Amino acid sequence: MKSKTFFLNKGSFDSVLSYIEERCYESGCDEETVGQITIACSEILSNLDSYAYEDGGEIEIQSKCRDKCMTLIFKDNGEPFDPLRKQDPDVTLPLNERRSGGLGIYIVKKLMTDVSYEYVDHQNVLKVTKDF
Repeated sequence: MKSKTFFLNKGSFDSVLSYIEERCYESGCDEETVGQITIACSEILSNLDSYAYEDGGEIEIQSKCRDKCMTLIFKDNGEPFDPLRKQDPDVTLPLNERRSGGLGIYIVKKLMTDVSYEYVDHQNVLKVTKDF
């Protein structure tokens, strides 16, 4: 498992996503899979930026690939926040009738094979996997 720590703020999203793309390509992911993982991770980073820290903060990203399954683990020391507790939005409603929020994690759950969350040792730990 490889691990890298970043200081997360909106200005660092590109470098974090570049790192994730690099790990995916090193692991043998195809272009479509890399695109799906990148979109999902972009949503995760946006959530971390919005909910974990007020003015940015450190996140650790662990990555591993085994048997055509890419796993990324996001760890942060921000406020405890389980994005999976939120009910999925009703995407069948017209836009003007939908409640705000929740679409990002919904996209993550649709694009990834598995998504899990736990709070361990004062850290939010979000684990996403993608079979390819």
